[in-house]
Amino acid sequence: MGKYIAKRLLSSLAVMAIVSLVAFAALELIPGNAALVATGTEGSSSSVASLSAEFGLDRGFGERLLLYYRNILSFDFGISSYFGESVSTLIGQRLGVTFSLAFFSILIAFIFSVALGSAAALGKGKFLDIFSRTVVQLFSSMPSFWLSLIFLIIFSSMLHLVDVGDYVSPSVSITGYISSIILPVIVLAIGETGPLLRLVRASMLRVKNEDWYRIGKVRGIPRVRLITAYALRYALPVPLTLAGSELAKLLGGTAIVESIFALPGLGRLFLTAVEMRDIPLVGGIVIFVSFLVVLMNLLTDLALFFSNPAMRKAGGMGL
Repeated sequence: MGKYIAKRLLSSLAVMAIVSLVAFAALELIPGNAALVATGTEGSSSSVASLSAEFGLDRGFGERLLLYYRNILSFDFGISSYFGESVSTLIGQRLGVTFSLAFFSILIAFIFSVALGSAAALGKGKFLDIFSRTVVQLFSSMPSFWLSLIFLIIFSSMLHLVDVGDYVSPSVSITGYISSIILPVIVLAIGETGPLLRLVRASMLRVKNEDWYRIGKVRGIPRVRLITAYALRYALPVPLTLAGSELAKLLGGTAIVESIFALPGLGRLFLTAVEMRDIPLVGGIVIFVSFLVVLMNLLTDLALFFSNPAMRKAGGMGL
């Protein structure tokens, strides 16, 4: 068990080291630098030189690389050349929006997938099975930007149920917060429901063919208890793993939805940084989101490991 955990930790650190190195090399290859962007076209050569020294751009490649890794370890990503604030502060201000979008969309998609996927598997080939798979597949195939625009037209322009662009923090008003994120959460949840539902259905079909499940039915165990107390416990680890991976993916993939619904999240901040050539901010967001993705994948793997006795046994043997 200890070997497995150590191996996963080392592999996660190796991934982060490679990603950060690639990000550093990419930023080095971008024409221009943060000092030129910050001073603008009318900046004097002395002001550019002064900012270059402040940002450490006048140092050698090796020294800049060491400084880069030292700053990463202290979560110091420098100063945004466009906003004039600490990159870490800007990321912290917008992290809650992106995380709440990703978390609640995955939560809704998972609950819906478990309920509908289990019902579809238990009634394989019947109306509910065919209907649920068809409808979910139809909605999942719609691009998120197109679905977002449809939702805006229906629920904001026509029905006036929500006000887009007026994000409200949960510390200010819970109802206002729910109103401001409900549509983008549903849009993201629709896109995640299809793969989860198919996996839940496949897992439940596999469990239905197990001998212990058939024996339980013969012994007269109530169907609801057999499903909720036993079948789901054996069928959900794999869908849970996918849900964790999808959550990690959404942490870096909400830019389009955030922009359409005018939400102050990391995705929208990243698009602004790219548009304004804010190199420190672009690099900071890339590194931070990569860290979150690696961390979520690590936590998902460890959760699956501790919930699966077979994996724990194999891990304990050093497999």
